[in-house]
Amino acid sequence: MTEKNQVFEDGQVKISDEVVTIIAGIATTGVKGVHSMHTGLVEGFSNLFSSKNNYSKGVKVVIEENVVTLDIFINVVYGCKINDVAAEIQRTVKKEVETMTDLTVSVVNIHVQNIVTEKIEKKDEENQ
Repeated sequence: MTEKNQVFEDGQVKISDEVVTIIAGIATTGVKGVHSMHTGLVEGFSNLFSSKNNYSKGVKVVIEENVVTLDIFINVVYGCKINDVAAEIQRTVKKEVETMTDLTVSVVNIHVQNIVTEKIEKKDEENQ
């Protein structure tokens, strides 16, 4: 895990990749049109047995020399303008990460993995 180091008179502040990942995940899920974060099969299976809310799922972060690159994998609500949703995620995530960490966000890549319709959502609820 890489960490950001800032030197102050009284010590250092280290921000882990996981913290940046969680900030990005929370910011993403707050955007209208995002149904959920996308997880792979293995991660989705392991989340079935985890009781914690995992905001880091569906987010990949790389920090090199205080510059952040993010890849965010999402499921979008059917009927939303995908480009508008993606642009809003990019703006929101960039602002939140930079405000909270003082890191520079160079790029936020959005990967739309699925579109969720009302029928699929109701079917998923019935299966639980």
